[in-house]
Amino acid sequence: MNKHHLQTPAFLINSLIDNGAKEDIDSIADKCLDRTLFDYLGDKYEDEELKVFARREEAEVFLEDFFHTFTDSDYRRKFGVTNNGLNLLVAAFINSTF
Repeated sequence: MNKHHLQTPAFLINSLIDNGAKEDIDSIADKCLDRTLFDYLGDKYEDEELKVFARREEAEVFLEDFFHTFTDSDYRRKFGVTNNGLNLLVAAFINSTF
């Protein structure tokens, strides 16, 4: 997988955070594991681009793998996130570049 394809969803989610969006970490993890995250966010925040961006399937596979790999204790320890699942998504995308 070309990791640069993960920049688009990272920027889209970063925009949500910039506008004050906050999501429960467990809810985000569940939605990533069942590959409904982008439909959920697109519907909730009325952002069609979140639902139809190019390389969406690659991002869904990446996030599913991420949440199968890391646990609750990793979120704070490795990524410094405890309060906002959207921040954890951005951390996951940043981690994908290494």
